[in-house]
Amino acid sequence: MVTFQQIQELVNFRSEAFPVVSAYLNTDLRRVSKDQIRITLKAMIKARQEELRDHPLNHRQEASVKEDFKKLEAFVTTELFPEENRGYVVFSCSGEDFWQVYPIPQRVKNALIVDPDIYIRPLLAILNQFHRFAFVVVDQRRVQVFEMYMGKIEEYTHLISPAVPGKVRYAGWYGLEEKRVHRHIEHHVQEHYKRVSNILFQLMNRHQWDYFILGGQSHELPRFEKHLHRYIVDRIVKRVDMEPFSWDVNRIKKEVLDTEQRFMRKRWEKMIGWLITEAKKDHKAALGLKSVLQAANMGNIRLLMIEEDRGLPGYECFECGYLAIRNTVCPICGTPMQRMDDLFDEIIENTVNFNGDYYQVPSGTMLSEYGGIGAFLRFEAPKEA
Repeated sequence: MVTFQQIQELVNFRSEAFPVVSAYLNTDLRRVSKDQIRITLKAMIKARQEELRDHPLNHRQEASVKEDFKKLEAFVTTELFPEENRGYVVFSCSGEDFWQVYPIPQRVKNALIVDPDIYIRPLLAILNQFHRFAFVVVDQRRVQVFEMYMGKIEEYTHLISPAVPGKVRYAGWYGLEEKRVHRHIEHHVQEHYKRVSNILFQLMNRHQWDYFILGGQSHELPRFEKHLHRYIVDRIVKRVDMEPFSWDVNRIKKEVLDTEQRFMRKRWEKMIGWLITEAKKDHKAALGLKSVLQAANMGNIRLLMIEEDRGLPGYECFECGYLAIRNTVCPICGTPMQRMDDLFDEIIENTVNFNGDYYQVPSGTMLSEYGGIGAFLRFEAPKEA
């Protein structure tokens, strides 16, 4: 699982002495084979090696990059590329003993960059599309906490409060002893809930959880919830009536996935509805490939929305980056344009390069009526003559 701490380490990484190799690999085995992945990587490495001849490195830098390339080739040879990981992002700086791998559940455009700085922006744009869900299962004595992120689940803690007494019955004088014991138990239960609530707040800040799902007996959850910090309560998206600790990790994972899909589907529908409304009012929004392509060529996309698995061949000018549906001479610089396998990938890359964001939304939304693509713009697009 990609952790928040791992991302922080990546953002903060700097090397004054060595370049960094950043690799984006399309590993969607529905579209490419493992052999094709290896062949593509070798071709990108060869191209970078030829470029580096014009920008010579010192001996230590050259050795570091050579080792980076060697590690990448070993990685694509040994990695199994499970079906749920349609892309991988790898950063390597052997001179600093730095190596990080990010499996991604969506397809990425192949790229290999050698630069003094990490080529991180496309990865951050991808990660921005996903949310961290915490599933908290609680009863009067125990709590389990699971994190779900990009289809991966991990149990972070399994806490037990042994100070909470079990059920004991004492008759005593007219039942007074029994009441005293119950008051004693109730006190420890409330202390347990307070302790768990404090721990959850610390974990939320440490792991940057976005949303929470609470699981437990329906009569007990409100008693626990009243101790939670307001920041957590405001992020609860579902409460599950269940027998605590009776679900295995696969059932919990399915519950979180189903909840996340329904939750995000509502968000997508709301955003797409807003996008369509703004575009029809000629406000700062565009619908359909033609309008979005015009905005991309102007660096005008603030937020791109594109349906999953959309693809269409197109053309790009390698001199100025101009994109077009049909083959032509670039109208900006007059350079012959080059054919690209997927114009949608180029629009995403253009958006990221101009510091815009993008979201891949499920197919079958209202966006399908507009070719599966739309965008919120930075400024209103000029009217066509």
